[in-house]
Amino acid sequence: MFQMNLIKNLKTSYEIVLSNDKKLLCHLMGGKTVIFDTKTWEKVIELKKPNNPSHLHFSQNDDMLYIKNTVGTFCVYNTKDFQLIKTIKSGKSFQIEEGNFALLDNPFTILDVLKINDKKQVCTLNFETGIYQVLTELEGSHIKFNQSVTNDNTYLFTLYYLKEINGNHYSRQKLVKVKNPLTEPSYSFESLLELQNWDLVYFEPVHQVYIFVHKDYELTIMDAELKNVLKKSNLIENGIQSTDEYFVHIASSNDGNYIVLTSNDRIFILGFEDLTPIQIEEFKYACFAEFSKDDTYFLVGTWSKGFVFDNILKGVKL
Repeated sequence: MFQMNLIKNLKTSYEIVLSNDKKLLCHLMGGKTVIFDTKTWEKVIELKKPNNPSHLHFSQNDDMLYIKNTVGTFCVYNTKDFQLIKTIKSGKSFQIEEGNFALLDNPFTILDVLKINDKKQVCTLNFETGIYQVLTELEGSHIKFNQSVTNDNTYLFTLYYLKEINGNHYSRQKLVKVKNPLTEPSYSFESLLELQNWDLVYFEPVHQVYIFVHKDYELTIMDAELKNVLKKSNLIENGIQSTDEYFVHIASSNDGNYIVLTSNDRIFILGFEDLTPIQIEEFKYACFAEFSKDDTYFLVGTWSKGFVFDNILKGVKL
């Protein structure tokens, strides 16, 4: 039995996001975004635009809500009365790719992947002017935004590409770091000689390490410079029974004590120090699990339901 207290049952939840002041909780359904007041857990509003929402972010002061859908359309709402402020779609000169994005310090400015002249690149995009700036010159089939590393204004992306070896093509990945996108933009490839492919990557900010999740339940922890492998672990050797599941999401608790892995069928909470499982629970068609930013809640989303739990592990270090 999952050892956390259930606070709120939700319907389909592809993503669940808490506002920075913890007053609002949003979850994304197939055709709408639903917002709750966390004091009463009463529904505040349902936002029907954009249809098929996939990712959302609150602005730093919570005055605006940015919602992106599966075809790259953005809707921006104010959070005072949830009036729609702006709608941004792909234009003639660029196509906004599907996937997560980052909000930048300038108002109405994001960092995202745009397709320009049939090539996908990391770009800034200003919603007010419609002006974009290309920050990279990448060659590959797909670029995925992973994470913002706020303490040094760095943004992590994974580049997927094909490498030819003896006449055969093999899928390969590179970790791309984009720094200072608004002031002095630059990007770099990280040379990961120890690693060829991974399913997920996450920078854990408390311990300043990178965690790579591989097939066959392997985890690799590397230092902040990505020069040294600090630890390798196999979850099967730590007592987890293997299935035909695949991993879809990784996150950590705000205090750095726990790592949470989401597969399509299970949620794993691991102690950071030894990566041993603290809790394992089946959640059919899971797509998302995270601790809230202050570790108050544990949030789980699946293709059919969503759950808000009281995080009983807050402040507990095993």
